[in-house]
Amino acid sequence: MKVSLIQIDSGEDKEANFRKAQKYILEAMIQKPDIICLSENFLYRGDDKVKEAEKLSSNYIIAFQELAKTQKVNLILGSIALTTETNKTTNSSLIIDKQGKIVHCYDKIYMYDVERDDLTFRESDATQPGSKLGLFELEGLKMGVGICVDLRYPEYFRELTKLGAEIIFLPSNFRKLTGQTAWDILTKARAIENQIYFCACGQTGGVGAKERCGSSRIISFEGKIVSEIGQEEGIISADLDLETMHKFRKEFPVLKQIK
Repeated sequence: MKVSLIQIDSGEDKEANFRKAQKYILEAMIQKPDIICLSENFLYRGDDKVKEAEKLSSNYIIAFQELAKTQKVNLILGSIALTTETNKTTNSSLIIDKQGKIVHCYDKIYMYDVERDDLTFRESDATQPGSKLGLFELEGLKMGVGICVDLRYPEYFRELTKLGAEIIFLPSNFRKLTGQTAWDILTKARAIENQIYFCACGQTGGVGAKERCGSSRIISFEGKIVSEIGQEEGIISADLDLETMHKFRKEFPVLKQIK
């Protein structure tokens, strides 16, 4: 199983973001991955919530479905703000298979609400949280997805693992100001404690309070960084050795002892 993560610096121009994401997907295909993952807010990163919102029938989403089908690759559309029947949107990750079908939609459960002297931000004011786990199947394997601040909730990823997820993706838009330490430590912790491959795909760029962590990474079941990128835009890829992961789980049966 080969996965690729695309780290970009998205802005307020959706069309430019779309073209950039499409360009990197096509570049990633040179390495023939089974799955390509984009970051949270890859299609729009800004403050205009009306402009940000999309419907499932969006031309952009349809275009990614067609791209998945023509390139014969599974896509994880990091996260997109989807309209609801209320005045709020969801923060949703769409899983598209090689046939271009949306096989799963995960609505982010945990909200990024911060009230500090140097930063106040309340995602919950405009975003409707989800209530269902991001558990899905691709290529005959169970996988999971969380979004950004979900990283801080170990019980979420433990539940995915208990239900059979062997690879977990975390599209993110982590701010350096509030999340650098969490990103560095918890991405490894989630991989180690669940003995899974953890694929954390973040945004980069931004300045001041809006500067992002970057540092997208693929981490093994032992907590080793298999592939990583710094602050630049780009692609990282890795072959995931699931056979060795299963052997490791037998040698060190942490998961079997969960009470």
